[in-house]
Amino acid sequence: MANCPQCGAPAKAGARFCTKCGVRLAAAGLAADSGVLPVSTSLQGGRYQIIGQLGHGGMGSVYLAKDMELFGRLCVVKQMRAFFASSTERRKAEDDFRREAEVLARLNHPGHPHIPEVYGYFVEGGDQYLVMKYIEGENLERRLERLKGPLAQVEAVRCTAGVADALVYLHSRKPQPVVHRDIKPANIIVDPEDRVWLVDFGLARAATSSGARVMVAGGKTVAAGTPGYTPLEQWQMQATQKSDIFALGATLHHLLTARDPRDRFSLFPELSLDVLRSLSQFQPLSELRPDVSPTLAALVARCLDPEPKARPTAQELQIELERLAPTGSRFFETVKRWSPTLGEMLGTTLATFVRMLFGRPAPQRRETVRPVPPSSARPGPSQRPAIPCLFCNGQGVTRTGQACPICRGTGCW
Repeated sequence: MANCPQCGAPAKAGARFCTKCGVRLAAAGLAADSGVLPVSTSLQGGRYQIIGQLGHGGMGSVYLAKDMELFGRLCVVKQMRAFFASSTERRKAEDDFRREAEVLARLNHPGHPHIPEVYGYFVEGGDQYLVMKYIEGENLERRLERLKGPLAQVEAVRCTAGVADALVYLHSRKPQPVVHRDIKPANIIVDPEDRVWLVDFGLARAATSSGARVMVAGGKTVAAGTPGYTPLEQWQMQATQKSDIFALGATLHHLLTARDPRDRFSLFPELSLDVLRSLSQFQPLSELRPDVSPTLAALVARCLDPEPKARPTAQELQIELERLAPTGSRFFETVKRWSPTLGEMLGTTLATFVRMLFGRPAPQRRETVRPVPPSSARPGPSQRPAIPCLFCNGQGVTRTGQACPICRGTGCW
C-alpha cells in the first residue's frame, strides 16, 4: 500500500489512478506505467490530438499535437506533472496557474521574433498543459551532440544574443516582468531559416511570484529548475530576472566548451542546498578555450557570478553580445531572413558590379582597409583600397561561422 501524493488517500499496489482524487499514480512513480500520453490521445474535449512525444523530463513531457479546431495546425503541448500534499494546496496551485496563464498570454502582445506564440494554458486530469507554436528545427543540445564538440564562438554568440534579446522583452513586461526560469541549450532552437527561438515556458512566472514549486515522485516538494543551469537563489525560491542571466551564462559556457554542467550532479541521489552551492562553480573559459575572446570570457564570468547583483541585466548582456557578433549589412540580413538564396544572389550581383566598376579582382587574402594617401596623380590599381564586403560587413564569416559566400572569406571585394 502507498499513499496518493496529491490527496494522501491509500492506493493499492499497481493502481493507475487514485480512487479519491483521480490523479494518475503512474506519473507519481507509484505504478509501472510511465504516464506518457499515447499517440491519438485527445485533450480539451478533442481539440488537441497527440501525434508523438518530443521530449520528457522529471516534471513532465513535451508533445507534438494537432489543433483539430484549426484544421490540424501543428502545435507543442507541454505537460507539467505537479503533485500536491493536500486538496487545498492543489486548489491554490490551480488558481496560481490561471493567473500565470494570463501573464504568458500577454507575451503575445505585441510578441517577439525569438519567442513562439502561446496558444493556450489549461488544467486537465490533475496535470497542467501549456500549448505553444511549433518551431521546426534543431535545439542546441542536439547540435552539440551531433557536432561532438563545442560551437564556434561566432555561432554561440549569435544564438545567445538572440536569447538575450528575448530576455529583454520578458524582463520589461508590464505590469510584471516575466522570468523564464529554465534557460538551457535544449530550450533554444535554430530553425531552417537560421532564426533563434527561446522555447518551453512551462516554468515561466511573473517576477513577483513566490517561485515555481512542484512535488516530484515520492511526494517531496522542491523548487523547479535544471541543476547546473539554475542559480542558487532560484533553488531557494527567490528567482529574479538575474536568475535567467545566470542560466544563459551557463548555457553559453556549455556551448563554448561542450561540458554539460548537469554531469557534475549525476553522482548525487538528492540535491541539497550545500551540494548545489558547492557544484555551482564553472571553470574559467580562458582555461578551457584559450581561443575565445577575453572579452567574451569575462562576460560569461560576470553572468555566472554567485551574487545576482553583480550579473549584467538582459539589456547590458544583449549589447555586449551584439558587439561580439559579426552583424553584416542590415539590408542583406533583412533580405536573407526572408530568402537566404535571394540574399546571396543580390550579394553576388553587387560584388560583381563593384569589381567591374573598379576593375580590381577580389584579393586572395583579407586586407585591412586603409585610406588612400593624398596625391596629385591618379592612383594606380595597386593603390586602390580594398572595399569591405557588405554581405558579411568585412568579417569574412557569416553569422553561422561559415566563410562568406560572396567574398570567399577574404572580408573585402
